[in-house]
Amino acid sequence: MARGLSIADVAQSIKFSPRQIEIIERDDFDMLPGTTFVRGFIRGYAKLLKLDDQALLAMLDRQKPQVVVQIDLPQDTGAALPQPGEQRNYYPYLILLVILLVAGVGLAVFLDWPGKVEKPAPVASNATSTLQPPLAYIEQPPATPFVPGQVVAETPPVGTDIRQLIFVFEDKSWVEVKDATQRVIFAQINEPGTRQIVNGKPPFALVIGNASHVQLQFEDQQVDLRPHTKVDVARLTLE
Repeated sequence: MARGLSIADVAQSIKFSPRQIEIIERDDFDMLPGTTFVRGFIRGYAKLLKLDDQALLAMLDRQKPQVVVQIDLPQDTGAALPQPGEQRNYYPYLILLVILLVAGVGLAVFLDWPGKVEKPAPVASNATSTLQPPLAYIEQPPATPFVPGQVVAETPPVGTDIRQLIFVFEDKSWVEVKDATQRVIFAQINEPGTRQIVNGKPPFALVIGNASHVQLQFEDQQVDLRPHTKVDVARLTLE
């Protein structure tokens, strides 16, 4: 709350459901599947808020100590342990194992596992292709390291409604771009020192992680991401 974040903002950033976040906030740990899950959740939450995760985990251990599983072996199972030099007859067990394997293979064949793969229908050589070119394409990173600040625009595909976005990444960043139809035309994690060019039909809906280390150019203009950034995640629409 001090950082101005809602439960929805936290859920979007660390990829947990709002219900799980509410359960953690209430300390209702019995509603979650085990202490290991809770500890991992708290680590991710603390990283988002830039808090000391070890201090929070220590508080969790005082409130809900980890259960130590103790296994007590039975004193007498009724079966004698093999003695040195004693030979056991494992032939019946091997027969049973072979029978189980044969039964498993037969069941898989009967159920047609893993399933038949249908081959695509052949296309007539004189037929006219109905495939359309993709609305957006992704340029592979250049072979030489990219110098931050040097953004070179390229000619977008032919089309009056097609516009171009150019991303330059100074650090690792996750980017998602939706076009005018709300279709995701670009979504991936991008490595430092790379550049990506996306063409599509605006308005574009953008989500940019680690936004302080990303440069964005739209229609030959540099876009300032700072007014649209919260917790280093920028959300904006470009028309």
